[in-house]
Amino acid sequence: MRRLLIKKNPVFFLFLLITTSSLTILIFSLLRLPDSPPIIFTGKLRADLSDELGFFGNMIIEMLPEDLVFTAFVPSEKAFDRDLGMTKPNNTRKSKSLEDEENTYAVVSRILGFAVVPYRVEAGDVGKDETASYESLSGFTLKIWRKSGGLVVNGVETEKMGLKRGKIMVHIMDGVIMDSDFAQSVASTDTTPQDEEEPKP
Repeated sequence: MRRLLIKKNPVFFLFLLITTSSLTILIFSLLRLPDSPPIIFTGKLRADLSDELGFFGNMIIEMLPEDLVFTAFVPSEKAFDRDLGMTKPNNTRKSKSLEDEENTYAVVSRILGFAVVPYRVEAGDVGKDETASYESLSGFTLKIWRKSGGLVVNGVETEKMGLKRGKIMVHIMDGVIMDSDFAQSVASTDTTPQDEEEPKP
């Protein structure tokens, strides 16, 4: 008699078919294993890389999208201090002027334009006695060659190579890669005379 009820009532048959299909899909989706294992230590790895890059290097890398391929030749903290006179901001100061923050951001973004190429560049990509040319994001030409296991970019040697964040390859440099105009403007700000004392009347 039940079989006759299902055959005679197509709405009941359709309801039963949909319910059975939905339950089957629900059970399989709950039992399905993940496609790839989750990465548990992502935050720790990111913090470690941030420590290696330093404050300004981290600013440069954070300006780039992680899902696109780039190679960044990031100056070390010592290079920022030595070549540009930039030091990590002191957290003990209550307020930093807006002009100082804007100047820091402008300098770091300018360095990004000189020191980042939209390609992956590793030591193996440059032949032993070859000089490779790459154009940076700002159109500045980078001449890259190998030297004792590392790379030299426009005369600046690498300190550490092969750091990665997303699809971004990072090489820490022992200097700042910049064009002559920017180097001259940096040099002129370093040689400006300090505020002289006004003569007392």
